[in-house]
Amino acid sequence: MNYGRNMRRIIRIILAAPVLGITTSDAQTNAPVSLEQLGGAMARAETLFTHFVQERHLSLFNEPLRSEGFLCFQKPGRIRWETTSPYKSILVSDGSGVAQFEWADGKWKKLEIGLGDALQNVVSQIAGVMDGRFAGDRRNYSASLTHSSEGYVVKLVPQNAMVRRMMAAIEVHLAADLKGTRRVVLRETGGDFTDIRFSEQVANLVMPPRSFDRTAPMDIETIRSAAGKGP
Repeated sequence: MNYGRNMRRIIRIILAAPVLGITTSDAQTNAPVSLEQLGGAMARAETLFTHFVQERHLSLFNEPLRSEGFLCFQKPGRIRWETTSPYKSILVSDGSGVAQFEWADGKWKKLEIGLGDALQNVVSQIAGVMDGRFAGDRRNYSASLTHSSEGYVVKLVPQNAMVRRMMAAIEVHLAADLKGTRRVVLRETGGDFTDIRFSEQVANLVMPPRSFDRTAPMDIETIRSAAGKGP
């Protein structure tokens, strides 16, 4: 996988993560909701666990590429994106670095992703989104909010030139009662897009040790059990 393609994939994964903090909002839905209220709600989520189903829509294919798995997030900047089907892989950041694993021959194999400082730059740029600061800081994202009978949509347009070359906009679709993030749509500059739908969302759980370990990450079933979603 070449550098540009790998960076694009990592950006999609990381940008999908922080917006889920909106699920903790307790705003009154019978009154207008502002970006500032949503940002404040996001800031209250210290950790998050959720199941995802992702469909990657590419102009080269008639049918979307589907995958599913689990997303874990913990402030500051700890992210774990684990795909469980149709293949098994883990992308994990402990806040200071990033590692990627693939399942091969019955065990996890650590890969060399070679992104270094460039990826850490992307992580730092989205830290404001994780903390809900997008409403007041227009340096990294231009944010807007629309409302319909189906709920709210927050649209974030990256202002950083490197990110904007790969990602045109991020759309966060919230339930009408603001008690859940239904989906996130990542729109790329060439017209391709990724549609990610979420379920089993649990905020502010205590993450087990090694959930974000870049050497030997904790088994996902242990994290599911901690979130009350295990077998």
